Amino acid sequence: MYRELVEALRRVLWVERRLTPDELRQLAEAIIDYGRMIAQEEVPALKQPYVVVEIPELARRFRETTQTVKEALLLLNEMGRAEPFSSGGHWKLKLEGTFRRRSRGGAA
Repeated sequence: MYRELVEALRRVLWVERRLTPDELRQLAEAIIDYGRMIAQEEVPALKQPYVVVEIPELARRFRETTQTVKEALLLLNEMGRAEPFSSGGHWKLKLEGTFRRRSRGGAA
């Protein structure tokens, strides 16, 4: 019973926690990385310039709320790396020209 209560409390606290701007950028980069992974699995021989993702699917994958995922996608939209694809929560991620920045030794 104690374990169930602790798990329920963790879930509630996680859902209500807002991401910092840096955490939101990290989530946005993770979404782009996930899009690249999908593109490689679907047709590895073709280099597709974009991939379509769904907000609910991303929320489950990253264990975030749909609102937080939407905020990350809106950030990517501002950067020109994503755009709404349909009214059903689908977004098109632009994969061409998106390179993941890697920091070495903590320097950005």
